[in-house]
Order: sequence, then structure tokens, then C-alpha cells
Amino acid sequence: MREFKLDDFPQQTQSRLPVTAYPDWSRFLKALWLHGMSVNNIDPVLVDIHCDRALMNIKSSMLARNEVPRVRPSAFLACARQTYFQVCSGESAEKMPDNIGPTFAVGHLLHELSYAAVKSALPEGFSVDTEKVVSMPDWWPEDYTRFNQEGHVDMWITVDDPFKAAKYLPDDAPKAMLIDFKTMGGYSYKKHGKTLWGEDPDGFGYLAQLSVYAAALSESNTEMGAIIAGINRDSLTQPLLPRYIEPEVLTAEANRVRVAIEMALEKTDPGEEFLIRHEKEAYFYCGRGGRPGYCPFRTKCAAEPSRETAKGGAHTC
Repeated sequence: MREFKLDDFPQQTQSRLPVTAYPDWSRFLKALWLHGMSVNNIDPVLVDIHCDRALMNIKSSMLARNEVPRVRPSAFLACARQTYFQVCSGESAEKMPDNIGPTFAVGHLLHELSYAAVKSALPEGFSVDTEKVVSMPDWWPEDYTRFNQEGHVDMWITVDDPFKAAKYLPDDAPKAMLIDFKTMGGYSYKKHGKTLWGEDPDGFGYLAQLSVYAAALSESNTEMGAIIAGINRDSLTQPLLPRYIEPEVLTAEANRVRVAIEMALEKTDPGEEFLIRHEKEAYFYCGRGGRPGYCPFRTKCAAEPSRETAKGGAHTC
């Protein structure tokens, strides 16, 4: 979707976020989302546009069972062994449950409504781009059969007029912000609010995805940081929960992903890398200790234990 500016659609001034000084982008975004989600403030034209887009994605969620099995920012990067298995083993990942469609459908709807809400509330001095198409970073493999060659950034807000933007954000705030919306169940929503990004397990690969997109948008944007914005799909009256990710955390994660991809291309098995990093905290994602697990290679990984070997140095297949 192309960049949105306030002149694109008729918009009543009172629907925009009232002038208030916010200490950072996270609280500014939270206020935009809350204000725009109100039936009194959301732009009907934008609701029509984004509901139409949501309908297409909802149909796709219910009718499509499996995506093309390629490594992409949103898949096969949370653990280096996931990347290795997907690239090197030649075996397919475990299929998602057949009834996962409604979960994805709800996610698409909430994403599109969030886009409409933020656009409706966005004050003068800013512009926003949603579902922004980006090419992969320079270090991403140019292998069309095993790696996606482009991705989509949920939201990219930029400052067009620093004088007007200063009414809402500090002068030293970044002049652009990368935002990734994530719909979550109630438990995950609460956990998201406490997660130490860059330290705690990220079994769903949220940080990996965001780090690749940040790198794709250029090194200067990576230095600005980014936001993972949680939406509680179990309680939709709950506010948006934006978590700012520091630039150094994004850079470190992008470097980890880059090494994981290099090892996979070299056909070097990194061992049970996620378990090595997080030990018992990884059981929930890896399917160990009686947990069902979420990793698409959890059965194959458990059947090929190599943790001790990996501690002493990775081995080549």
C-alpha cells in the first residue's frame, strides 16, 4: 500500500489526535491507536478501504493451508537449526493445524483496523506507509528457490514537518519509526509487556523478523530502533501495547540471523541452538519437557540430538 498523507482523504480536524507532548514513540503510537479506534474518530473512508483489504486476507486465511516453504523474515529464523533444517535437510516443516485459519483471519482484520485507526488519528507533520514492500538486506541470499526476496513492513511512520511533530514528540526523538503489529492471546499479551527483548526466548521469531526488516530499510533506520506493538485479541478493549526495541538489540539479532543463514548455506548443523541459548525456558517453544511446542521442526530436532556436540563445536552434515 502506498504512503498515506493527510491530504489523501477528507478528514475532520477533530478526528486527529489532540495536541499532547509524549515522552517517546511508544506512548505516541499507543495514543494514536486508542484515539483512532474510537467510533467517534475513525475515518469511515479508511474503514471501507481497510475492511476491503481485510476481507481478501480473511478469505485467503481460510482457504490456503500452507505457504511456500522458503526462509523469510517471519519464518525459520527464530532458531539457527530451523534455518539449517529448512535450507539444508530437504525435509518439509511440520504443517500447521488445519483449524489455524481463523487465528490468521482475526489477525488480518485487527491489522487492517489498526492501520485505519492510526491513519485517522495521525496529526499534521507526519506521514505513514502501511504494508510497505521492502527488499532484503545486502547479506540476504539471492536464492529465489529457498529464500524470499522481499517482505512487507506493517507500518512506517515518518516526520515530514519537524516543527509540527515537536508538538507530540521530543526534539531528539527519531524522525521515523518502524512498527510491527502482533495479535496475541491474553497470556502472550501480558508476557509481551514483561519481555526483555534480546535476552528472553523469542520462539516465534518476532525480533528476528523485525531485525531483518530494520536492516532492509537501511543501517540508519536500524539505529533508530523499532516497535513491536501487541494487540490483545482476547480482550479488544485493552490498549495497544507497544514495546520499543533498542537499536543495539536489533543489530545483535540481525547479526545472529546472518550467521545462522551462513551456517545453513555451508550445510553446518548448529545443533539445538535455541535450547543451548535458553535451556529450560525454551521448552515451551521447542516441545520439550512435556510441552507441545511450536517449532515446525520440533519432532525432527528431538530425534537428532546434538546439543553436546554443538557445545564442543558445530559439525558438518
